[in-house]
Amino acid sequence: MGIQLVDMREAKVREPFIALYETAFPSEERKPFGFMEGLVRRGKMEMLAVMDEGRFVGLAVTLLGEEAVLLDYLAIAPACRDCGYGGAALGLLKGRYGGRRLILEIEVEDPQAENARERVRRKAFYMRNHMKETGVYAHVYHTDFELLSVDGRSDFEEYVQVMEQTMGADFIERLKPRQIFQDPGR
Repeated sequence: MGIQLVDMREAKVREPFIALYETAFPSEERKPFGFMEGLVRRGKMEMLAVMDEGRFVGLAVTLLGEEAVLLDYLAIAPACRDCGYGGAALGLLKGRYGGRRLILEIEVEDPQAENARERVRRKAFYMRNHMKETGVYAHVYHTDFELLSVDGRSDFEEYVQVMEQTMGADFIERLKPRQIFQDPGR
């Protein structure tokens, strides 16, 4: 397995990248693709193809804040799941951003949710791959999320700051992220 993260434009995988993006994430959580491409051009976002020996196997999209990086989207193509690609890609992402903290959001586990099993599997995947709970929960995109980070440290302000630094205050004003809980013991 020769996993690499390659700029989507250099990998020339725009169409499969878009197809996976549109099927892997709910419409209410997806940003317009053209908007994301504009962020890439301005150096605020990376749209990375997860490649194995020239074959497109997944995608990773990151928002590049000054002190932290938000893993906005990570998805592996359905035919390539359960083959170690997700963990390998996450490992490469951890190393890619040097001194900046890598944070991400996952849907809060909820046994009543339509995708309850998927939420449990997703959190287990990240925990197996050494991401840690921050104790911070936020409401964004009409969804409740839990924040995870490489070192278990992050807070709501850092999370919002990354989004504001990359997408701008106007986007944040429309998005209206709000903290719903922070474990005081963290």
